[in-house]
Amino acid sequence: MSRKSPMSLKSLWSFMSLMSVVLLSQAVPAPAQDIPSPTPKRVKELQNLRFGMFICWSFSTFSGKEWTPGVTDVALFNPTGCDTEQWVKTAKEAGMGYILFLTKHHDGFCLWDTKTTDRKVTKSPLGRDVLRELRRNCDKHGIKLALYFSLGEFDDNRLYHPGGYTPEMQKAQLEELCTQYGPIEFYWMDCAQGNGGLDRKEITAWVKRFQPDCFVGFNGGGAGDLRAGEMGRPGKVPPPYLVGEFTYPILPSHEGGAMWFYSLPKHDSLCLPAENIYADYLGAVKYGNIFSLDAGPDYAGRIRDVDVRTLRKVGQYIRGELKLPPPPPPPLSRGKSARASSTWKSLPGFDAAKAFDGDPATRWGAAEESRSGWLQVDLGGKTRIRRAVIDEGSWDRVRRFELQVGEEGNWKTAAKGEKIGANLELKFGPVETRYVRLNILEANEVPTILSFDLYGE
Repeated sequence: MSRKSPMSLKSLWSFMSLMSVVLLSQAVPAPAQDIPSPTPKRVKELQNLRFGMFICWSFSTFSGKEWTPGVTDVALFNPTGCDTEQWVKTAKEAGMGYILFLTKHHDGFCLWDTKTTDRKVTKSPLGRDVLRELRRNCDKHGIKLALYFSLGEFDDNRLYHPGGYTPEMQKAQLEELCTQYGPIEFYWMDCAQGNGGLDRKEITAWVKRFQPDCFVGFNGGGAGDLRAGEMGRPGKVPPPYLVGEFTYPILPSHEGGAMWFYSLPKHDSLCLPAENIYADYLGAVKYGNIFSLDAGPDYAGRIRDVDVRTLRKVGQYIRGELKLPPPPPPPLSRGKSARASSTWKSLPGFDAAKAFDGDPATRWGAAEESRSGWLQVDLGGKTRIRRAVIDEGSWDRVRRFELQVGEEGNWKTAAKGEKIGANLELKFGPVETRYVRLNILEANEVPTILSFDLYGE
């Protein structure tokens, strides 16, 4: 006959922690119609922040992958240091008004000292509450704080959370963030792994229960007052949103490694040009957007040297300490008549002309389910060209293409390649032609092109 052993202190603590989560969940958020709406003053305050640093630092920093499921030991997160003051000082030098910090990615690893789980930074070899340190340094240097939060987690996190990641745990985590880390300017809610059991209006109401002046945005929309723009560009804010945000990584498209997180040491020299970043900053100012530029800390917990140099230069442009060179003449293809093999139909605004309109917020997209296609421009008469710049942005879908000149039934290949990515420059010829076609022979997803520019020199 077996005898039950008394409850251990560890088991008792786990039971009490679970009960505290359940008790926290009993409060019912305000009905959706009572969700506080930011005042015009608060809208202007957020817009005036203009530019911020998105900090992505988690398991993916050390796995070399964008998403890192299946981690059973938090010791994977093992930086040699953590310098949140360097992050904040770099943001200040760049003319930034805020830091957007990743508190939890889809792997469930929390970058603050949560009481809801042991999958947290204070249980890792680092053993420090990174968010608390960041809050302190933001206050010290006059930088505002915003938070990224993944609403859902990978299914394998059921191994670590009895019963899975529940709405009660989600609410308890958000309550901790709202009540223990000072005023939060906005939340960037990531829905890539679902909503975590609550609908988006409930989540918005829950956050505003604790911080009524805080903005909330979801990648994919559906609720909130902030338009969160993953891999976005400046542009007008569609109703009912009050402020538009856009974000992308400072790392350009590359082979292997992550983009939103620190990639690999072999990519330490890769960085977007300061002039490109400054151009999008000016777009943010023009449209009243806020621009969250992602710069993931490295294994030492510091922003890369190349990012620091680039961001300092952006700050010099913003403060007028550096002047941009005169803009080059517009491409010969700008605003010219265009057509394509097909166009994305589910949403309007992806026609061929969008690749030639000079607007970084628009693009051509081929038909749903297509994995090839062509994009053609009519230069209006025989024109001498010798260079093309094609921008796929960070979509990185094209796997084989040809740049063709001539006309229907008589196309000649001027250049070809296996990858486009961001701002691919092709030199050829010179050739005289009226029609130029980008023939995408193979792609791993629906082909989409931000811009297709042709030059005579």
